[in-house]
Amino acid sequence: MNSHDVTITGYVLILLAVAGLQLAATRTRAPVPPLGAVLSRIMRTRTGRVGVLVAWAWLGLHFFAK
Repeated sequence: MNSHDVTITGYVLILLAVAGLQLAATRTRAPVPPLGAVLSRIMRTRTGRVGVLVAWAWLGLHFFAK
C-alpha cells in the first residue's frame, strides 16, 4: 500500500464520517446540525466564503488533477 492509497483511504473515511453525521442529523434527534445548516452558517461571512472556495480548489487540485 503506497501513500496514494493511504490518502484515498483517509478521504473515504472522512466522507463516510460526514455522511454518518448527516444521517444522524436528519434521522435522529441528535444535537448535530445538518450539513446545509453548517454550510449556511459558514457562508455568511466573506472569510467563510473564501475558506470554502480555497478548500474546494485545494480538493480539486490535489484529488482530481492528474
